[in-house]
Amino acid sequence: MTPEPAPSIGGLKGAYALIGVADGTLLPFIPLYLFQRGLDAVSIGAVIAAMSAVSLIAGLGWAYVSDRRLHPEHLVVLASGAAGAVAVVLALAGGATAVAITIIVLALVRAPFMLLDPIALRRLLHTSRTDYARIRLRSSAGWTVSAVASGTLFQAVSLRLMPLVYAPLVAVFGIWVRRSIAPDGISPAAAVITVRRVPWALVGFLASCFLLGVSLAATQNFLTLRINVLGGGALLIGAAAAFQALTEVPTMAYTHVLRRRLSNKALFAVGCAIYVALFVAWGFVSDPIAAAVLKLAAGVAFALTFVAAVMITDELSPAHLRATGQALVKSVLFGLAPIVGAFGGGLVYGAFGSRSMFLISSVVAGAAGVIAMLSVPSRAPLPRPTLQERAA
Repeated sequence: MTPEPAPSIGGLKGAYALIGVADGTLLPFIPLYLFQRGLDAVSIGAVIAAMSAVSLIAGLGWAYVSDRRLHPEHLVVLASGAAGAVAVVLALAGGATAVAITIIVLALVRAPFMLLDPIALRRLLHTSRTDYARIRLRSSAGWTVSAVASGTLFQAVSLRLMPLVYAPLVAVFGIWVRRSIAPDGISPAAAVITVRRVPWALVGFLASCFLLGVSLAATQNFLTLRINVLGGGALLIGAAAAFQALTEVPTMAYTHVLRRRLSNKALFAVGCAIYVALFVAWGFVSDPIAAAVLKLAAGVAFALTFVAAVMITDELSPAHLRATGQALVKSVLFGLAPIVGAFGGGLVYGAFGSRSMFLISSVVAGAAGVIAMLSVPSRAPLPRPTLQERAA
């Protein structure tokens, strides 16, 4: 008989699915939302860069607090309520400046959502760590359904509905976390231990994540505008986001098998190689449907690089600072790097066109894979699971 999953793990599965549903109504459409509210490519790049900057600072700050003062579960619940409230304000914002400022504030209050990963990893200490990818894939599944449904709605009615759809969904996510994921009973204050230096391997991997994040910010955000310019609308943009999630789900489900044959750094490098090929293809494609369908490859690449990054960080971080380590890498990948990638991508897109921006991004992504292979220590592939682990 297959044993029932632990209640905390079951709660995590629902939490990842719900945050995927909520984010699927918001994140794929922010560039187009800003464009429709009167901002040009350079201004959109600046706003997205500012979002990344505040996420970087806030994410590191809240991770530090969660490792030392407050339980991360409580911070995630508070952030969901704040995000819902700011989304309502965004729906009421009038001019382009007010919209831009409100979206930046929304990025600020959403920052603690990155703590969901260290919450999961801490609970998985008692089971197989390969379960992380199979839990995380629920976020991609939720994103897939949500992005297509919301894209259809926004194209049929109006993209101005975006914040009003997001607000209740993120509130439901917070309520679920509050009721289903209780703190594990470990006092954050007990983990206050001085760390004299950051491991050099982690520093090198941070450099790799920075380069990958730069290329992703430049391409993912301005692909939305490229699809729009080529004649696609909100529906196709939402479908493109769903295409990526469609391949993320099976790739994440299969990652535990890949990790028995390849190291985490090799998986990360393979993901970067896929991104290189994808960015080159985007540089030459001229059909909006083809550009959207190519997102299928992005799903495979994202699944490999994201899961590998989480596991590499968990291996390289001190045991008592796992939340800080995860927040540090995610803040570089999705916070610091997008400041450069979004703003620089906007400048290159506006001055030289989309092809130059995509080709430059392919070179940067390739460099990220090479640095990861050189900087992260080699580790043996995972052993095959026992019968008990397979049953669990």
